[in-house]
Amino acid sequence: MTEIITRLDDLEKYRIVLKKRKIAVIGYGNQGRSQALNMRDFGLDVIIGNVRDSYAEEAERDGFRVTSIMDACKESDVIFLLVPDEIQPEIFREMILPYLKDGDTLVMASGYNYFYGYVSPPDYVNVIMIAPRMIGWGVRDLYLKGKGFPVLTAIGHDHSGNSKETLVGLCAALGVFQEGGCMVGSSFKEETLLDLLSEHSWAGAILFIFRAYYEVVTELGASPEAAILEMYGSGELAEIAESMKDLGLFKQLKTHSRTSQYGQLVYGPAFAGDAVKNMIRENAMDILNGKFAREWTNEQNSGMVVFRRLHEISTEHPMEKKEEELYKLLGRAKSK
Repeated sequence: MTEIITRLDDLEKYRIVLKKRKIAVIGYGNQGRSQALNMRDFGLDVIIGNVRDSYAEEAERDGFRVTSIMDACKESDVIFLLVPDEIQPEIFREMILPYLKDGDTLVMASGYNYFYGYVSPPDYVNVIMIAPRMIGWGVRDLYLKGKGFPVLTAIGHDHSGNSKETLVGLCAALGVFQEGGCMVGSSFKEETLLDLLSEHSWAGAILFIFRAYYEVVTELGASPEAAILEMYGSGELAEIAESMKDLGLFKQLKTHSRTSQYGQLVYGPAFAGDAVKNMIRENAMDILNGKFAREWTNEQNSGMVVFRRLHEISTEHPMEKKEEELYKLLGRAKSK
């Protein structure tokens, strides 16, 4: 059975142990900033390793000492690698690997690069994963509210024999064990599969199902503004997601009208039949056998021409213009 820890009765023991460690957070983006601030509030000694840019300036404004990535690794024995997946391999090879010491612990926030072998730490280093199931700013916001969040965790290599203690302690420092949070035992393989497959299947499908919905209802005479508000612009979708979190996927149906419940239960299965399941299975195999990772790496190496063009195509749709006009009218900032 999967190990799930929801609280620690000996929190102070872990705080005392970790206070003897020097923590380096490499990258001060959304996750880096939130995790660094949470660990500092927990009482840990945290420095930031970052190139000289606006993120480094923000870290200094937040009161952190900021050094080069190389110097941060030299000084520390626990290293959080929190730069984006696509630049992690190069950063690791050139700025981290040469400075790793016997017994250091490398902390990954996802399974991607370790599972595919793009980041391969030496055997004298401990490797663990703490993968928040929460967006970066939420990690900090929940911490300040005294609330926790779920994380998937794994031990990739336990050179020193104390990686489990380090893993649990760092989860505590991040605020995982505050109200509502939990540490879930996983693996680098599982995290990679779940994360990528959710992005490729239901998360990606929602975007294009919404666009198809928009095209159909506007063809039938519905106004673009009403269609956008109905799908997501009103915020009702966020409330439904919140109900799913609190009540469960199908138990939240009771918060809808009976007419709505009947319609969802009758017509919903048609959007998730065997054809869709087969597509999900095929996508899952592309993730596990490395096909998607190879394609994404090749896309990066070729200058991301296809990636940029797909973004351009998505913004050329008439729905984007109507959305921008509506959000301007409502006083909302257009997403960057």
